[in-house]
Amino acid sequence: MQIADIDFCGPGDLASLIAIESACFKTPWATPMIEYDLNNPGPAIYMKAVMKGVTVGYGVLSMSETASHLMNLAVLPEFRMRCVALQLMSAFDELSRLRGCDRMRLEVRSSNVVARKFYASLGFVYSCREKAYYADGEDGIVLVSRLPLKIEYRMRPDDFDKHIQTPSRG
Repeated sequence: MQIADIDFCGPGDLASLIAIESACFKTPWATPMIEYDLNNPGPAIYMKAVMKGVTVGYGVLSMSETASHLMNLAVLPEFRMRCVALQLMSAFDELSRLRGCDRMRLEVRSSNVVARKFYASLGFVYSCREKAYYADGEDGIVLVSRLPLKIEYRMRPDDFDKHIQTPSRG
């Protein structure tokens, strides 16, 4: 696991988010929509994952009084399998609970088996299928989970060398 800095996004993050969208999705979100959201704080909360000064992933969450809705989650392909998505989900889980939400929902492409397994590991379960949910006609699978999510970090032994300095003996 590599530790990312998780922070809220602002207007200065637009170029990074567009680059991530383009690298991750065959039908990326429209630039004007993201730009509007970043410049007009409202129901969509954007958070980013930064490693060594580079934004490597981001997510978007909206919330009602009792439920949150994960609208988007994207990690650059070369940074996947490093717990970046898990760290973003942990931040969204905490934020949701602090705002009084007790459950979270999301939609995922029916063909995205890797993402569906990831969300299942966090406690998400199948709710329903949305026919032709995506612009290209693919179905969306609606998943729901009670909060808190089942967040479990697994560090490998070599991860400790990257993040924990051993005291020198003199």
